[in-house]
Amino acid sequence: MPRLRIYLGLLASLVIGHSSFAADDIGAAEPLRIGSFTLYTENDKYFAGTDQNYTNGLKLSALSTDLRSFTDDSVPKPIRGLSRVLGGLITDDLPYKLGLSFGQNIYTPENTAATALIPNDRPYAAWLYVGVAFQVYHPPATEDGLARLDVFEVTAGVVGPAALGREFQNGFHNLINVAEANGWDNQIENEPGLNLVYERKYRFSTAGARTGWGADFIPHAGISLGNIFTYANAGFEVRAGFALPADFGSNLIRPSGDSNSLRRAPFNVFLFAAADGRAVARDITLDGNTFRDSHSIDKKHVVADLYAGLGLGTRHWQLTYAQTYRTIEYVGQPQRSVFGSLSLSFFY
Repeated sequence: MPRLRIYLGLLASLVIGHSSFAADDIGAAEPLRIGSFTLYTENDKYFAGTDQNYTNGLKLSALSTDLRSFTDDSVPKPIRGLSRVLGGLITDDLPYKLGLSFGQNIYTPENTAATALIPNDRPYAAWLYVGVAFQVYHPPATEDGLARLDVFEVTAGVVGPAALGREFQNGFHNLINVAEANGWDNQIENEPGLNLVYERKYRFSTAGARTGWGADFIPHAGISLGNIFTYANAGFEVRAGFALPADFGSNLIRPSGDSNSLRRAPFNVFLFAAADGRAVARDITLDGNTFRDSHSIDKKHVVADLYAGLGLGTRHWQLTYAQTYRTIEYVGQPQRSVFGSLSLSFFY
C-alpha cells in the first residue's frame, strides 16, 4: 500500500502535518491518497525590510491519510492502536487524520545593534517545537454546503538558548552578509514548553466554487492553554477565485492552522483576506520565563493579525503569499509589525 509506506516515512522524519480533507474524499471509488508536505517561511524582510519583533518563522508540516484506513498489519502497532483509540472518540464514522510538524519562531527587539539589555524593548526569544495534530472533518451535505473541521493539537518544545535562535539568525545573516543581532546574551532562559490547542473552523461556499469561479467564507474560533502561549482566538477568511481548494483557508504559522484538500482542480487561482484576533493571557516571548527571572515587558492583552494575499496551484502544488500586519503587542512598541508569509505545498 503506497500510502502506508509514505506515512511511515513521515513518522520517521518527525515532520508535522496538516490534514487534508475534501468533500469528495469521502465515499470515493479510488483509495484515499497520502496527504501533503508544506513548507512555511515567514520573515519581516519580505516586502517590509525590518528586522524586529516577530522576525522569522519556519515550519515544515506533513499529514496522514484518513486514519480509518490504517488497519493493515504492515502498519506499526502503536499507529494501529492510536487509530483504534481515536476512532472510538469519533461518531458517525467521520474521517480523521493525524499530522506532525516541526518549526521555529524567532523574536528580537527593534534595536538589534545593542549588546546590552534594553529594558523597554521586547526580549530576545526563540521557540523550537514539534507538534501532533488530530483533525476531524464534518463533510457538507452538498458540494456548496457547510463544512466543519475540528482541530486538536499538542505542541511541545523549548525556549531559550536551546531553541537555537542566535545560531539560526546570525548564521543566516552571515550567509547573506547582513549585520548580526548583538543582544542574544540577554535572551530569555531555557524552559520546556507545552501547549494544548483546540480550534473549530467552518466553511461556507458559493455554488460551483470547486470547479469554477466562486467564493468561500471561513470563520474560526479556538483556545490555547500552556506555559508558552495562553489565549482565546477568533477570526475569519474570505477568498474568491477560480476552482477554490476544498480546504479551510490559507493560514499563517500557528497551531491548528494547517489544512489542505487532496482532490484538486488542474489549476486554481484566488485572492484572500483574513483576520485573527487573540485575547492573550500569557506570551512567554513577552512575559519572560515562568519559573526563573528573565527579561520581560508589559504586553498588550488584545492582539490581531490582518493579512491578505494570493494563492495559485495545480493538482500537486499550491503556492500562497500573504502580507501580514500585526497590531501592537507590548507597551511602548512604536509601530505595528509587518511580515510576509510564503507557503509551498506538495500533494501526493
